[in-house]
Amino acid sequence: MAAGMRPRRVIPQGRPLEADAYLHPNTCGYIKSLLASLIAGGTSEMAGLVVVNSCDGMRRLNDICRSHVSGFPLFFIEVPKKKDPDSIEFFASELRRFATNLEAQYTGVAITDDSLRAAIKACNDARRLVQEIFLLQREPGSSVRGSSVFNLCLEGATSDAASFGDDLRAFVAESRELKRGVPGEGARVVLTGNSIHQPDLVKLIEDSGGAVVGLDTCLAGRHHDRLVDESSRDPVRALAERYLLRAPCARMEGLDERFQYLKGLVIDSGADAIIYCMTKFCDAHAYDVPIMHDGFREAGIPFLLVENDYEWTSLEQTRTRIEGFFEMLGERRSRRNV
Repeated sequence: MAAGMRPRRVIPQGRPLEADAYLHPNTCGYIKSLLASLIAGGTSEMAGLVVVNSCDGMRRLNDICRSHVSGFPLFFIEVPKKKDPDSIEFFASELRRFATNLEAQYTGVAITDDSLRAAIKACNDARRLVQEIFLLQREPGSSVRGSSVFNLCLEGATSDAASFGDDLRAFVAESRELKRGVPGEGARVVLTGNSIHQPDLVKLIEDSGGAVVGLDTCLAGRHHDRLVDESSRDPVRALAERYLLRAPCARMEGLDERFQYLKGLVIDSGADAIIYCMTKFCDAHAYDVPIMHDGFREAGIPFLLVENDYEWTSLEQTRTRIEGFFEMLGERRSRRNV
């Protein structure tokens, strides 16, 4: 944004199977779908692509793109897995290197502290509004549905900051005017996971009588958590600090911190349970699942794991599992009220 460009999250629509000739079939569907889209000409609207070192699959994607996908600049950024001061300083140096590469690659691009501060403020303003929406979402009897919040976050990943900010302000104003209803009897759940890019799962939960009162996903809670320090004398370091210190995801160190964060989210939102949605073959999340499952069981919080292949070909199976899960929650609530 500070370079005058329009950043957006790439949410690929290509079929993962079409990338099997380039990547091992047991690679996560998001990465395979992204590669399939790029190979099929999905770069036509891109001025460049930024790949981050989030996992081994993304590193392999970077390698293959350099060999098999041409026609646009490709940038690679190292992201630490720790959040100590040395890691923050290293990541700040990576962002400075990235800024230098952008200026060298594109004619007329100049990234200044002032343009960075303006971009930081615009993003912070959007985050404040989204965080307000998250609070409205968790209120008992709230008119703010999880599916509406999901779609709003999805829009924010692909639209420009100005139009997204306008939509957020309109959404907040409308939500404040709507009266709260009577708190429902359905299950209140926190939905967590990685690349959930379709609203089908959230809508399925709502169609089954549940309510999503917390969204801890790549495009929702974690993406909008924590503000960048607007008063910092070094805006690049402030960016690095915010990125590494925000709500933790599975690629970062600190499994217990992630568990405590999710447990706190369940408690603060008044949720009855947590649904953990994982894209198949995502190693980072697969490592977390056993510990998360045991930790929530010990805490007395029902936990359901659902997997998807990025195309959601097993959606009806997922529906059956969620309906059974909600039935169990209803019986559990009935026993508690006896």
